[in-house]
Amino acid sequence: MIKQALGYVLIVFLGFIPWTGLAADVVTNTADSIETKEASMSIIEHRSGAWTPGLTDEEKATLFALAKDTLVWCVNNKKGTFPIEGYTITPKLKVDTATFVTLKIRGDLRGCIGSLAPVEPLYLSVHRNAVNAAMHDPRFSPVQSAELADITVDVSILSPIRDIPNLDAFKLGQHGIILSKGMARAVFLPEVATEQGWTKEETLAYLSQKAGLSADAWRAGAQFQVFESVVLSREK
Repeated sequence: MIKQALGYVLIVFLGFIPWTGLAADVVTNTADSIETKEASMSIIEHRSGAWTPGLTDEEKATLFALAKDTLVWCVNNKKGTFPIEGYTITPKLKVDTATFVTLKIRGDLRGCIGSLAPVEPLYLSVHRNAVNAAMHDPRFSPVQSAELADITVDVSILSPIRDIPNLDAFKLGQHGIILSKGMARAVFLPEVATEQGWTKEETLAYLSQKAGLSADAWRAGAQFQVFESVVLSREK
């Protein structure tokens, strides 16, 4: 479990893999293999802290359906453009927001990619990160069609990042944390420490190792930033 966690949420895209997978102004229906129906989905929201993007139940269902349908689309065909015209994209879903998409099979990580900076609309960030988590996570081979039935999806929506004056301000389980030291950088989403049962000191030690540093590198000369998240998952 610890080995898996040290690789968890390592892949952060501040730029983009160039491809033309989604264009709202081009209508090309490639949805014949898409089975998810947003109206019938019951979505669970888990907040790490008080922050929330303020989405309605319908908007949450739309985002989750978008992630699931994107997964099916890119694994099974990825022809033409993704049929975004079939979704209700509200003004809130068009706000630039950072997201992660995490894929698991029976609890084991299968792909996880996201961005820390809010550089594109929420709906597009979820769509793009679903593709990247499935097809471009360098730790894994691309997801295959035979795996789709076993994959669970989590969509993490991130709050704005803020600096903290010291580690007393880092609240375990509430905050995701970013460590920067020299050219080294690493991040954990808020739920990682809780899932692993780590103390604050253990979290910081593993975070240092993720950054390629010694386990005690966090104790001097490092800078820290934190954020909160809202995780959307499908009710089982």
